[in-house]
Amino acid sequence: MKPLAYRIVIASFLCMSGLAVAAAAQPEPTKPATKQPESTKPKTVGDPYPLSTCPISGGKLGSMGDPVVKNYDGREVRFCCNSCPPKFEKDQAKSMAKLDEAIIKDQLPLYPTDTSVVSGKKLPEKPIDWVYNNRLVRLADETEKADFQKDPAKHLATLDKATVLKQSKDYPLKTCPVSKEELGGMGEAKDFVIAGRLIRLCCSDCEKDVRKNPSKFIAMIDAARKGAAGTKDSGEHKDDAHGDHKH
Repeated sequence: MKPLAYRIVIASFLCMSGLAVAAAAQPEPTKPATKQPESTKPKTVGDPYPLSTCPISGGKLGSMGDPVVKNYDGREVRFCCNSCPPKFEKDQAKSMAKLDEAIIKDQLPLYPTDTSVVSGKKLPEKPIDWVYNNRLVRLADETEKADFQKDPAKHLATLDKATVLKQSKDYPLKTCPVSKEELGGMGEAKDFVIAGRLIRLCCSDCEKDVRKNPSKFIAMIDAARKGAAGTKDSGEHKDDAHGDHKH
């Protein structure tokens, strides 16, 4: 081989070797990390938080921005701000017991039945007032709690049915509180029970709005019921006065 050709071959060999070494030294391209599914939040079972105030501060929800929503084993609790949940959780059992007292006080006057939704037994003079995920349930005795928890959806449906039956007769609204559409204008109205109240909606789509801001619609139906009761009482008094009037 001629010297020039020899030098060209050697140079080509060295060049190729250098490229190979450089390629080997390059790090492998980083593969995009596989996105892990986000941790699933516990699903709320039962009613959303029904009260209009924070269980810690007592302040009105929404007065400090959007409420902080927490979920405790499927039970929703709403707070006025981020500083309140840690205080609630410091002694969670005590905090829940206090919250239960407030819910019992709120829902007891509206309780629709004098029998147990679990056993069908007549409730005793002092029944067990138990809050299951923000809903008051009255039981004949402590042992019924275990039976209730075997199929809570079934027993809550029984309670809902009793509520609808009792409150349908004097239901005060003619329009959907969400859409303001006339009830029945979009087909059969949907009966929705929350916090022991019957709320009639024009369609199933409106339920999500009630769940998003339950205290707003609870206040609306309470005001309507109070207004209807006042009108009824006023009418009865007028009838009585007319009956006593002598011509």
